[in-house]
Amino acid sequence: MKHLLSDSIVITKRQVLQLARIPELLIFSTIQPVMFVLLFRFVFGGSISTGQPGGYVQLLMPGIFVQTVAFTLAATASGLAQDMEKGLIDRFRSL
Repeated sequence: MKHLLSDSIVITKRQVLQLARIPELLIFSTIQPVMFVLLFRFVFGGSISTGQPGGYVQLLMPGIFVQTVAFTLAATASGLAQDMEKGLIDRFRSL
């Protein structure tokens, strides 16, 4: 626990460098939620009736938030699996 801050900084730097090398990751993480909001609000929003005040829009944003968290969780799990496969976690443990 004593190295939590320094380890977090190292991993954050690593992720930022990865975003600089692979800009598509930044595009997916920022544009995809906006695209889903616009798609589900303006394309499908008129055809869905919820029977609640405020309608479909009141349910849309929490749903998009949960969806974004789930997608990010899947990407994080995939990255962690790759790190474990390549031995990065073992190198961190040996420090």
